[in-house]
Amino acid sequence: MRTRLTIGAALVLLLAACDGGGTGTTPASETTATTAVSEATTTAPEATTTAAGATTSAPGDEHEEGPARTLEAPLATITVDGDPADWDGVAGLDVTLEAIVGEDVEPLTAKVQVAHDDEFVYVLFQVEDDYNWNPEDAHMSGSSAVMWRIDAEAGEHMGAEEPDRETSLGMVDIWHWELECAAGEENGGAVAGPGDGEPGNDSGCNYDDEWATIPDEREDDNSASGENSLLGVWNHTNPVEDGEGTWIFEMRRPLQTGDEHDAQLEVGGASSGMALAYWDPDFGPEGWEDASHAQSANQGWIEVTLAAG
Repeated sequence: MRTRLTIGAALVLLLAACDGGGTGTTPASETTATTAVSEATTTAPEATTTAAGATTSAPGDEHEEGPARTLEAPLATITVDGDPADWDGVAGLDVTLEAIVGEDVEPLTAKVQVAHDDEFVYVLFQVEDDYNWNPEDAHMSGSSAVMWRIDAEAGEHMGAEEPDRETSLGMVDIWHWELECAAGEENGGAVAGPGDGEPGNDSGCNYDDEWATIPDEREDDNSASGENSLLGVWNHTNPVEDGEGTWIFEMRRPLQTGDEHDAQLEVGGASSGMALAYWDPDFGPEGWEDASHAQSANQGWIEVTLAAG
């Protein structure tokens, strides 16, 4: 990434590079087959399955991992352009993003959809939040991350697990996106190439390929096998300052990269664990910080299966 930041608390993502403080809550999450985050509905806290193929249950006690959430990714034709129209009919999972333990962040409503073709996996991550974008300071703009499990035992908090985030259970693959380029522009190493001689770095727009084993040891993917094949385009449904609406993060990566620090995804194979994170510049007076993000990891991995055509 442009600057090296460390995360003192887990994301996830998940899944990325940000700072923060407080306590969070764990609202129930559910699944729908609708295509817009704004259409999310709330059901009773029991397992639900949609006809589109996504299953989820409400999480248990606060900050405890909930029942498994699953998402089936179908064969589909997707163009990465920041327009979610291609995703009509693709199963969607509604997710409540919440603070990591010990941080004070408002929960946010989000939705994720996953699809694939013969070469790429595609992810559409939508977050209900107002519009803030500052090309001069990424911490004053929305930011997102998608994390994938590499090692089978890896914890959903960047390789670790609650409550001890300093003990690694395995490695994770992180797609970390700080929005330095404008809406509608292509971001990522697939179009920008390596930056500053670092294969995992997107020098143009700061959409970086990273890996971690614990939150405090997140790294750009700059090993001998490292590369950044990520492609992403972001958008917002109401792009005026503080405009209420939905962030749209649409992205793509080859199913197989041959990189030891990337999750290798297989159509018709075992499920792949995924987690999500979002940083809101409203989370702090000077924008977001590493720990001040909302994420899905408190409720466990989202198990994604790439369905054969």
